[in-house]
Amino acid sequence: MSTQRLRSILPHIEDLTYAELKKLKHQVDDLISKNQVGEVIAKREENLVECPHCSCNRLARWGFTKQGIQRFKCKACLQTFNALKGTPLYRMRMNQKWLKYNELMWHGAPLRKCAAELGINLRTAFRWRHAFLKAPSSIDVQPLSGVIEADETFVNESFKGKRKLHRSARKRGGGKVPKTPILIAMNRDGSVVHEVVDQNTKESICRFLQPKIAEGSVLCTDGNKSYIEVANGCKIDHKRIVGLDKIRVVEGIYHIQTLNNYMMNWKEWMVRFRGVGRAYLPNYLSWFRYMKQNRKSCQGLLLTAVTNT
Repeated sequence: MSTQRLRSILPHIEDLTYAELKKLKHQVDDLISKNQVGEVIAKREENLVECPHCSCNRLARWGFTKQGIQRFKCKACLQTFNALKGTPLYRMRMNQKWLKYNELMWHGAPLRKCAAELGINLRTAFRWRHAFLKAPSSIDVQPLSGVIEADETFVNESFKGKRKLHRSARKRGGGKVPKTPILIAMNRDGSVVHEVVDQNTKESICRFLQPKIAEGSVLCTDGNKSYIEVANGCKIDHKRIVGLDKIRVVEGIYHIQTLNNYMMNWKEWMVRFRGVGRAYLPNYLSWFRYMKQNRKSCQGLLLTAVTNT
């Protein structure tokens, strides 16, 4: 509905009786409750407190977009913008399909299935996926505390989506596949940190892990000697589970089995995507972490996209 048509309807509301107004209100409330995308956007509109251009908090409402999203004008820099400015959803179209796309992502649907079910272009499906994953990937995880498990895992090196390779193309069956190392650590509360690195070296492990461990924690690792340097730098207790000793649990409680199960589940979940480019691995790690740490919600990733920016 155009703004002009809406304005022509509003004056007639004053002619309604109290009973008719109540009936209208119930009908409007019911429609609003069903429009869950609109509810997410409305929360963003209500909580917007500063200009995304200059951070000034002196804002004036400045009409609506064609999609009905509130526009604002900054009284300091005079820039105009809508409520989604600065979020991954800014300038994304077809918001009536966002909720269904959110649901498909909860089920880990591949891009081609998302595109087919929603009737959108494959490139649009790809762009939407990484827009929704931008917020989970940027969430800052507090330093891990308590009993912490740390380990490395490896996936086949992939440059899927890249037009140019920095190395010669490898033919099928042409020798050993290069691996991409991933460092992961988690505590017993389920908090997880991860990082995709170029090389699995002592320096990269220390650089990743030392800032992410709180004092007084206990670090559980395998026999990799690099973690000894991590523990010495953080001044924490270190429990090594050496595979050659055939001991998987130390002192009855210290092990890395929880983390190993987490990594195994992530790799099984990743099979459906038939290979992910190295540049996008952090997003898929964050996607899996988000689903493990949150209950399934129709608005889950949408709400995260507009609140964690």
